[in-house]
Amino acid sequence: MPNAGPPTATAAPRALLRVTLALAVAVAPLAFAIGALFNPAVGGTAADNIARNAQANGFTDQLHIAGFVIASLLLPLSMIGLAYPARLAAPWLSTLGGLIGVIGWLPLSALTAQDELTRIMAGMPAGVDYPTLWERFTSGTVINTYLLIYAAGHLIAYVLLGLALRRARAVPGWAAWLMITSSPATIVGFAAPPLRVLIYAAVIAVFVASLPAARTVYRGSWGEASVEAAKRRAGQDPTRL
Repeated sequence: MPNAGPPTATAAPRALLRVTLALAVAVAPLAFAIGALFNPAVGGTAADNIARNAQANGFTDQLHIAGFVIASLLLPLSMIGLAYPARLAAPWLSTLGGLIGVIGWLPLSALTAQDELTRIMAGMPAGVDYPTLWERFTSGTVINTYLLIYAAGHLIAYVLLGLALRRARAVPGWAAWLMITSSPATIVGFAAPPLRVLIYAAVIAVFVASLPAARTVYRGSWGEASVEAAKRRAGQDPTRL
């Protein structure tokens, strides 16, 4: 007897999974963008960062912390959501991009705690050498390891996942290219302070690019786009990078 479809018992969990991953894909970059845009201190010395937090608007500073907290919880899930629709047309790109992305975003929780530490220090009374404490905390092996994994992981992931989604035609071409180019734009923005606006442009670009991907996940395109893309690429090996 032909299979009429998935059993009813699995329909609800599958729907929950689709909705959860779609929300993660859409909301995570938005939360990160809020955190980044309202972050009063990007780079600089310990004294500079503490001073900028002391001068920042209290509400927007709290908003920046809240944005990063939400992002730290949802961004690893969003990597899975971005990888899944492309898994058949670009198995290696999607698998490596998803794995590297999950690992790359996990340290964001620790880095968010670092921002919260800076905010608290800015509100403490004088008399303690907070800049020295901040420098020792942020320059230690643990935080630097987290920072290296975070920076390399999420930047590489967006390039790989953008390429995978483009190959699978799971998102429009412009969305894939926004995702791919966000990483080099971020690198240039950090390397050249006068071009720091590129960091914020990259953050917004990832959010915009993630919207059509979230729609694909929500609609339950669990590989259908990949299958069609593989068919259109007949004559090529769909498992080849």
